[in-house]
Amino acid sequence: MLILGIDPGTATTGYGLVESDGNGTTKVITWGLIETDKNGFKEKRLEVIYKEILALIKTHSPDLFVMEKVFFATNAKTAIAVGQAQGVLLLAASKSRVQVVEYAPGTIKKVIAGDGRAKKKDMQKAVRKILGSHVKSKAHKKTHFDNAADALAVALTHAFSVNKF
Repeated sequence: MLILGIDPGTATTGYGLVESDGNGTTKVITWGLIETDKNGFKEKRLEVIYKEILALIKTHSPDLFVMEKVFFATNAKTAIAVGQAQGVLLLAASKSRVQVVEYAPGTIKKVIAGDGRAKKKDMQKAVRKILGSHVKSKAHKKTHFDNAADALAVALTHAFSVNKF
């Protein structure tokens, strides 16, 4: 099963594609970041996210699209922007006829790091430990892995949940 994990955002949307054989073996296929111009118009930024995620879906044909559930944020402006990005991502999944599954942030942290309140650095360590050298081989800036690690964690959460780990 190919699982496309997404960490939505307007400036940066992380993605991670993992393959799970259903018997406990999970490997990373690709991961990265969709970036938009922070000074660009909101509608153009959302269009970039939509088009790039559609291209990613077309290239890899994932069986499932997994995202973090909408969360409550203290910054309303950030919450709205993330919600808008989630909207275009859900539209892309729907147009591509890819099923969407969502997990709460605490569930993702519990499954991946063993602690529902794990910090960002702990999550990144756990993702690297699970996936090993597969996530180290790609030459990206440190911030790129920070964003993509969340997307990989979401995809791994589903893979582990399906495999009952």
